[in-house]
This record gives sequence, structure tokens and C-alpha cells, in this order.
Amino acid sequence: MTDYLLFPGCLISTRLPFLEASSRFVLDRLGVDYSSFPDSTCCVEPIGLRSLGKDTWLGMSARLLSIAEEQDSTVLSLCNGCFMSLIEAKHELADSATRKKINDIIEPTGHRYAGGAEVKHFLQLAHEREDDLLGRAVRKMDGLRLALHPGCHIMRPSEILRAERRYSSRALADVASWIGATVVDDPEWAQCCGGGLAGIADGISSAILNENVARFREGGANCILTPCPFCFVQFDVRQKEGIPVLYLAELLALALGATPEKIGLKYHRTKLPDPIATAARAP
Repeated sequence: MTDYLLFPGCLISTRLPFLEASSRFVLDRLGVDYSSFPDSTCCVEPIGLRSLGKDTWLGMSARLLSIAEEQDSTVLSLCNGCFMSLIEAKHELADSATRKKINDIIEPTGHRYAGGAEVKHFLQLAHEREDDLLGRAVRKMDGLRLALHPGCHIMRPSEILRAERRYSSRALADVASWIGATVVDDPEWAQCCGGGLAGIADGISSAILNENVARFREGGANCILTPCPFCFVQFDVRQKEGIPVLYLAELLALALGATPEKIGLKYHRTKLPDPIATAARAP
């Protein structure tokens, strides 16, 4: 048994494995007791798929939560969407009648959820480790002028998720400042990246994305920081302004001694410019 079961989610596992590599690097350097999530499945994507079948969503989430419960471990999510899906399922399953109904559905899998599993986002864990980050960082990331983009699904609904403030993203700003980066854009109301509309209403999706990036550039940002892999894809692949994006674990891994090669920064579509890469390498 371990303290945490690492749950990367489908997007990271299938398209962005280098984000998992940076996350594991950080967890190892911080001495976190964790293991891979056994026999995992999709959490059921929290926007479209969940709306197509509520019991399917709750059943799949309950099975995942029951596995963590059986191992007396906390689910450690690397993805905002997975975090939201599992936390909201846990909230729904707090109702005993709902939990009984869903347990009857998942009974053939050999699992039963009793309501006790905990779920934590990677950002929350990092925010609890100020002393470790300050004590173990070997690089001061003071070449970075960061625009923060926490992502919708870690902030709202805040009364259930409780990972960030509903408005300004204080946890993300704190972690960035601890390792020496400068926060140049910390929005009072964090906007959507527009990714949820990609492929459905591309014009609106692009307009939302471009509005965000224009504000970041006006603020003097040379990099975007997000704890969400879905937002990462939107900023890395679809924006045209050329402001690079770092996933939170990548930033922390660089501060803790990883080389860009070690954590796969070469796989970014929007490359980090030389001044940032140089600052990240220098001890």
C-alpha cells in the first residue's frame, strides 16, 4: 500500500506521456510515496461523455474510487478533468441511495465503494510541499515571466472541488513564486481556454484562445503555466502567437534538476525559446 495512486488520465497516457514523466520526476525528487493506479479505466470525460450517461459515469468513477479505497490510498490526479469527474462523483455518491444503486451496477467487477476514498490534484500536493520545493530546488526559474491558466475544472464548482479559489488562482501563483518565477498575469476570473469547443465550434474556440493569449502577451509573459493537460494541448497546438506553455510538473521538474531532454520538452509543438531554455538549464 502507498499513500497515493497516480492517475494520469487518458489524455496524458495516450497523447502526452512526457507530462507523466515530468510528474514522476517531481514526485520522486520530493520523496512522495506513490504507485501506478492498478487496472485503471477512463474516469468518463466530465463535459460531453458524462452527460450522455450519468449512471455510466458514476459506475466507472465508483469503481476507480473503490480501488483506491481498498488500498487505503489517495487518488493523485494529473488532470483537471479527471479530478473534477472523480470529485463530483464522490459528491454524488455520498448519497446512500445513489451509492447503493451504483454499487449494484459495479458488483460484477468485484468492487464496492463505501464512500471513503480521497482524491487530490497534483497542484494541491505541490502546494502542500512549500518547504520541500524551497529546500530541494536546484534552479531558480527567474527567467520565466508566467501567465497563469489554472483551467476551469480545478476551480469551479469551488464549493465541491475546493482545490483553488473561485476567482484568483492563489495555489498556482504560490507554487510558481516559490521556485523563483515571476507571475505577470494572475487573472481575477480565470477564463476557459476554449478547448471544449474545438472540433464543435472552432471559430468560437479560436476566439477564446486568442483572447487569452493576447492578454498574456500584453502582460509581458514569455510562458504560460497550466496544471491541466487539456489546456496544455489548446495552448501548445492551437495557438498561433508562439507563447510556449509549461505543464506545472514540467516547471517543477526543471526547478528540481531535470534537463529539458529528461522530461521531453522537445515534444512541445510550441518550442521554448533559447532564453527560457537557457535559464532552465543553468544551476
